[in-house]
Amino acid sequence: MNNLAFKFLGKLLIEADLKCITALHIGGTQEGYEIGGMDNPVIKTATRIEVNGFTIPADCPYIPGSSLKGKMRSLLEWALGRVKIDKEGGNYRGKLCECGEGDCPVCVTFGVSAKTEVKAGPTRLTVLDAFPTEETIKSWESDMGEGIFTEIKTENYIDRLSSQANPRSMERVPAGSVFKTRMIYTLYRDTDIDMLKNIFLAMEILEDSTLGGSGSRGSGRVEFGNFDIRFRSKLYYTENAPELSVNLNVDGKKLNSSREIKETFDKVFGEVKKIIKDINQSENV
Repeated sequence: MNNLAFKFLGKLLIEADLKCITALHIGGTQEGYEIGGMDNPVIKTATRIEVNGFTIPADCPYIPGSSLKGKMRSLLEWALGRVKIDKEGGNYRGKLCECGEGDCPVCVTFGVSAKTEVKAGPTRLTVLDAFPTEETIKSWESDMGEGIFTEIKTENYIDRLSSQANPRSMERVPAGSVFKTRMIYTLYRDTDIDMLKNIFLAMEILEDSTLGGSGSRGSGRVEFGNFDIRFRSKLYYTENAPELSVNLNVDGKKLNSSREIKETFDKVFGEVKKIIKDINQSENV
């Protein structure tokens, strides 16, 4: 990779609410076993966390950035035809994209492993852990009791030959819960801004898929909304220039879904493109 081909142009800060349409299960670590204990716990905070002036309590469920980013990447790989299918010993195996090429929207956006020869440059997308909103935590405690943030779903696995029932329990975040997602998209080339559209494509496909475990059994349907997007150019950091609040009002309509932002992408990010162009022109004088 020629480092001179890349230069820091700025960062886009993307925030959105992620609403659980159905209950959500993203598995955590089981530290011990108890009689009648939980088989499948969800991941939770180990300590209290301060997020934007609000305290997230300990033992509170959250969505790891790795879970959200990994699912979005996988869906985008399939959507853009970046999955290679091989046949070995009569079995079909899928190989996910690790080409590292500079024009690959998956590798440029989501990055590649350390063993891959990289031409795509630095990873553009960072996905932070998503924590529940203050309103959601209050709702949990109001509906289920103080310090109770999850529900228990009991399932029966039925042996189809013997009809024997094998009960199992699973912890889930209740339907209707809202988590605040935060993503940071860093621009290193002029073309990076156009590849940003693929993030909203991945969000849209995720809404018709599932997040976390047990999706085929009803868990994990989610929906993005209440977007807030800000652009901090290179000059924001080097010369104290103001940040740009990206205008999500297009043709008199407030955009509130990933699909709407994707479909009006050039209008929404037109001013960002102009700022990037001006930075390049001033540096090339």
